[in-house]
Amino acid sequence: MKYKNPMAVHKTQAEKQCAFKAACAAGAVAWDNNGREYPLSCLAPDDVEYIGGAWRVQNNFAQPIQTVRGGEFVMGERLNRTERNHFEFYRAQMVGVNCYGRFIIPSAGVIIAKYETDDETHWAYGNTIEQARAFLGISLYDKYMDLIHATACKKKISRGSK
Repeated sequence: MKYKNPMAVHKTQAEKQCAFKAACAAGAVAWDNNGREYPLSCLAPDDVEYIGGAWRVQNNFAQPIQTVRGGEFVMGERLNRTERNHFEFYRAQMVGVNCYGRFIIPSAGVIIAKYETDDETHWAYGNTIEQARAFLGISLYDKYMDLIHATACKKKISRGSK
């Protein structure tokens, strides 16, 4: 099955199939994002969604998606940048969703920061490298604050336990 558009009226595949068959029998049409009209019966159920009172042909969005802090992005090139923090930086484009499916937001280029640990990969994004670095640093601190505190304050903690 293709990407499930979150704007779709039908929440289950069975519900959608029933409505799709009834609409095909009634001679319904579907529209694409360019305003072209297609007989619904000529389309596959996975190619359309019922949104806003009409059947809509969904965009064919083939690019791999990277989810970062709840947002969807298409990753671009890795930036040639080496820092002491071992973060990697990438250019990326933000992905939007409308009634025709996913699309790349033309003016929403961002920088994504990535840091891999033994357990997981951490991600953050911002408009600049500095923002992406800061957001990733905050995220890592939130996750590892006990470890950081225990290491950074080892002498202070040992004095307090005497």
